[in-house]
Order: sequence, then structure tokens, then C-alpha cells
Amino acid sequence: MRRSVLVFLCVALLACTAFAQPAAVVLSVDVTFTMNSPVQGQYDVHERIRVNNQKGIAAATFMQYTDEFRTLSAFSGSISSGGKVLRKLNKKDVSTVLESDALAERVYMNGYEPVAPFPFEVEYVYTVSYRKAIASFPSFIPVQDFDVPVRSATYTLSLPAGTEISYDSSAEPDKQEGKRLVYCWTFRDFPGVSYESSMPSILEFVPYVHACPVAFQYAGTSGTQHNWKEIGTWAWSLMPDPQIPAAVLQEIDARTKDCTSDIQKIRVVYDYLREHTRYVSIQLGIGGHAPLPPARVATSGFGDCKALSFYMQQLLAHLGIASDYVIVNTERRDLPDAYASIGQMNHVILRVPLPRDTLWVECTNPLVPLGYNHEDIAGHQAVAVCADGGEVVRIRDYPDSLRGETERQEIRLAPDGSAWVEIDRKARLDRAERFISFSSLRPADMQQFLYSGLQGHPEGFHLESYSDNFRSYEGEPGYIPEAQVRFSFSVKGLGRVSGDRMFVKAAPFARAMNAQKAERKYDCVIQRSAAVRDSVLILLPEGYGIEHIPEGLSASCPLADFHQEVQRQDQGVLIISEIRTRSGRMAASDYPAYRELVKLVNRAYETTLVLRKEDR
Repeated sequence: MRRSVLVFLCVALLACTAFAQPAAVVLSVDVTFTMNSPVQGQYDVHERIRVNNQKGIAAATFMQYTDEFRTLSAFSGSISSGGKVLRKLNKKDVSTVLESDALAERVYMNGYEPVAPFPFEVEYVYTVSYRKAIASFPSFIPVQDFDVPVRSATYTLSLPAGTEISYDSSAEPDKQEGKRLVYCWTFRDFPGVSYESSMPSILEFVPYVHACPVAFQYAGTSGTQHNWKEIGTWAWSLMPDPQIPAAVLQEIDARTKDCTSDIQKIRVVYDYLREHTRYVSIQLGIGGHAPLPPARVATSGFGDCKALSFYMQQLLAHLGIASDYVIVNTERRDLPDAYASIGQMNHVILRVPLPRDTLWVECTNPLVPLGYNHEDIAGHQAVAVCADGGEVVRIRDYPDSLRGETERQEIRLAPDGSAWVEIDRKARLDRAERFISFSSLRPADMQQFLYSGLQGHPEGFHLESYSDNFRSYEGEPGYIPEAQVRFSFSVKGLGRVSGDRMFVKAAPFARAMNAQKAERKYDCVIQRSAAVRDSVLILLPEGYGIEHIPEGLSASCPLADFHQEVQRQDQGVLIISEIRTRSGRMAASDYPAYRELVKLVNRAYETTLVLRKEDR
């Protein structure tokens, strides 16, 4: 008996240990970048990863991009288990795929995915040779996946003596000066990061190093990056030949001949881009920083954000309208205080000063309403590239009070519990962005878009009306995009009939809120406030009266408020629910209050009206 208990405890302990294991563990990663000259360097990597199950494969997959400036010059490795080598790896095991071609330069993705019985360890030793350009050093972020701990990580920069660098890192490096200038960052026993919704920037938690030489040479160009002004000077030097084919200019002249204002001309050019160009991404090599010439965009019909923005800038210049080429990071609202580098920006737009307003123009997707700053750029710091250097600017944001969505539902119940439903939905600002392509969708896709999140099994969809103001900007400050759609459908079993009673949810189509059950590890960050207000009018079926309606509810927590009212009407019941979120940061310790609010909201949505057949 005692032996059986012991065996049981051992098995249980092993099961718990296996359950607690992370999918993968980075055992060690040692990276050295050796800069031999302003345009030549070597990136050496030695890493070992233990993979415990299928979910850990991504953490152990080798992936490296190369282009005309970088070559995978050496690769080796091994897969082992239990101290035995199962397979040795060499460069022939790496698959190389052409990612992009023709528009700028040939870009390749080199990859290898390990396959072996779990658990196993994979080791990679490889070298990437840099030539013709070193504008920034490879970023070092050893934590590439959630819930993957890192036991040991080192990053070493070996530079010619006297090289001035700039860096942004989660820790200070050790520095050695001699024949070579050496910086070394060491990180030990990082436990990993778990994903949580609305968590702060991942760079608050993981070890990282971003670094660059202050003076650099890049594909035959040179510049300095002490600050954003100098980066703007270099970016200005990359601007290509502005010439545009005569046939294009003639068409633009013809289209704008009756325009009476600059904003009308800008809209014509904006529409011209939508009709004649398509976006294609170019992120690496000189093409990652320099626009393609307008003549090439006009001929091919393709360009990335840099090419399309520069193309539109030159079309506007032809019409006598001045604009600025602006580089921005769509993922980060604020630029680092003391670290400027050319690799930080990932998008380009135009700034067009107008008498009544400054117009920020998204040239990559001309379906975005002209005059609207979409959520990926609104409020972000950016750099305007001008002849005298870069100017740090702030793209205009919108008051939180204007952001939100309202929905009115009218539910006509039948005595058998089926219902005919009409929904009128109105969205503003970033809530309206979802509707930018709505009018061009096929009817089936419109139906799927509008049904998204609705519970039950709607039938007989009918689009009653749709309108937006996406082309209404006429130069006035504070333009706010709005979209309004009205649709209807039938649904069976909305009311549950039991004897002479019918039970109906107070908010049968509301989207339930989510909150994690586990204790929260990280603060909760809400970038923008918003208000969502729903009113549901439930009209009684013939022969039924109201036996019971729920009371209204209210609740608050540091980042949100909820209020619900339930009102008797002549023909039914009106339920008004409103959720307001506030921008800000809530401490992880306050998360239980948010969880309780979520529970109350979902309970309010699930609460039931009781209807009863009336005696005749």
C-alpha cells in the first residue's frame, strides 16, 4: 500500500513538472558584431535552445534576412537529445526564399525549422557578412517569444578605436578601450514574458540593445545621427529625381483645371493615386530608406510608403502646393529622448500646410479619408524631412470625447420566440476605420462583417442603408470620419418559451467582455478613451405582458465605467447600456476591480426579462 502511494506521488510530481515546463528555453545566445570599416562588418551568432514541445518550435526556428548588403556566409549547428547528437547541420539545410524583387533590390529569407522527438536541443553557429553599409548595428532582443525564458545572453560590439556610437538599451554595457573599442551587454536568468492583453510595451520587460554608429556610410551615401535634425538631412539627400512623365502631368492638369481651391486639387491627386498605384512593401537595403523615382512609380504603378508619398509630393508641387515628407513610427507614439537612428521609422506620410489646417496625408492607402489621421499615426511624434534637416513634429490627435460607437437595436418578438431585428450602428474616428472598405465589399462579405460578434443564427439579412462622410473633408479643421449602417435580419429562438412565459436576454446581441482569471502580472494600458453605447428596444409579442424586468446596474474601476438603465415602454422594454474606457495606466494590483466590472457587465447582458401571456 505504501509503495503504491509513493508511485502515485512520483507520477503526479512528474506530471506537474512536465506541465510547468516552458515550451522552449534559450539556454544561451552569444552575439558579436565586429565593425571592420564604416561599410564592412561581421555578425557572429552562437545560440542554443531547448525545445520541450511543439509550441516551442517557433523559438528554435532559424530565420535571417539577407540582401545586397548582407550575406549568410557561414552556417552550422546540430540537433541533440540526451547528450547525443541526432543530426549535424550545415548551410545546405537552410532554405532560401526570394522575398521581394525588382522594385529596389532582391531580398531573401533564409530559414530552417528543426524536427526531432521532444525534448531536444538545437544549436546554431552562423555568420552574416555586412558590406557597403553599416547605418545601425543589429538589434539584440534575445526574448523573441512569449513564455520562453533566457538563461544567458551576451551582445558584444567590437569597433575601431575612436568610433562614436549611440545606443538605447535596457542595461548599461561594460566598456573597454584599447586597440579596439568594445561594448558588452550581459543578461542572465530572464524568466520570460507572458502575454496579457493591453500590456505595456514589451521593451519595458525584456532585455534589449539598439545601437548605431553616429557617423555612418550607407550604399555610397554618408551621414551623421546625433539627433533627428541630422537624420533628416541624410534622408533629404536620398530624394530621387523628381521628374514625372509628361503624360501624367497632362492628366493631372486636365483633372484639376476646374478646381477652385488647393483642397480640391489635393483630393484630385489623392484619387489619382488610388486609381493608378498600389502599395508594395520595401523594408531592407537602401530601398528601406530611399523613395523610388516618381517616373518608375508612374510606369510600374507600384511603390511603398516612401515612393507613393514622394510621388504625391511631386504631383502637388506641380500644382504649386508645398508639402513635407514625414517619417514616422506607427508602433511607438513617442521617439526616444536621447537615441536617434535611421532604422527607427517604418512609415512615411505627407504634411501639407493649409491656411485653415495642417493636412496629414496617408499616401499608402488613399481609401483612408483625406483629412483624417488614422489610429496608427494620430498623436505620434514624427520627423519632417526638410532641406535644412529633420524637424520633430507631433501629428494631430483627437479629443477622446469624440471617439466611440453607438448602436440602436429594435427587436420585434413573435409569440413563438422568433424575432425580426433592426440594427442601426454609428461609428466615429478609429471606430469608423473598420468601414473604410465596407462599400466595396460583396454582399456576402458585408453580411459577414456586420454579423461579426452577434450571437445566435441570424437569417434573411438585408442591408437597409449605409452612409459615411469619408469624402466630406473640405479643408475645415477637426474633420471627424463617421460611418452609419442599418441592417435587419430574422432569428429563431431569441425568446425561450416555457408554458405561458417567455424568457429573453436583456442584451441578446451584446459582445461579452473578457478578463483573464489569473492574477495579472503587468499593468494594464489603454491608449485611447472611447464610449460604446447600446440601446435595445424589445417589443412585446402579441398576447404577452411584462412580468419581470431587471434593475439597472452601475460600476466603475480605474480605467472604465459601466452604466445600464432598464425602462418600461408602452410596447416593450428599453435597455440602455454604456461602457466608457479611459486612457491611462492601471496598476496590476487594481486589475481585480476591472475583473469585477467585467463580470457585472456580462451579468447585466445575460440578465433575463420575463414575459407572460395575458389572460384574454
